[in-house]
Amino acid sequence: MAETTVSALSTAVPAVPAAMDIAVEPGQVLEVAKIINDQADALADRVRQLLIELTIDAPAQDVVSATAADAWNRLVARGDGSYAQRVQNYIEQLRALATQLRTAAGTYQAGEDEKIAAFGDRHAAEK
Repeated sequence: MAETTVSALSTAVPAVPAAMDIAVEPGQVLEVAKIINDQADALADRVRQLLIELTIDAPAQDVVSATAADAWNRLVARGDGSYAQRVQNYIEQLRALATQLRTAAGTYQAGEDEKIAAFGDRHAAEK
């Protein structure tokens, strides 16, 4: 039952698009990477604040209360496949996307610099 619920919760965390799936003007790639990274930082801070509140103590000392609290904590706040872990994975993926975008910006700029160098003499002769 817990596995079914974890699977249902996994659809609540969106997938991070790959860098190749995002169309960004070349001059804005670094700005987009910064925005994505800033949002990942903000989400990480918020999750850190709320994670304490997501963990619950058993309301009574009986077996049912203890079992229910433990199941809740494993499902939502801790352990592999928990909702909190899925959000942490999403944050890591956002940061990886920002890194990919920074790399793409550097690659693009290097390519532009090579083009300028290759056509530099021709461009100067046309003026």
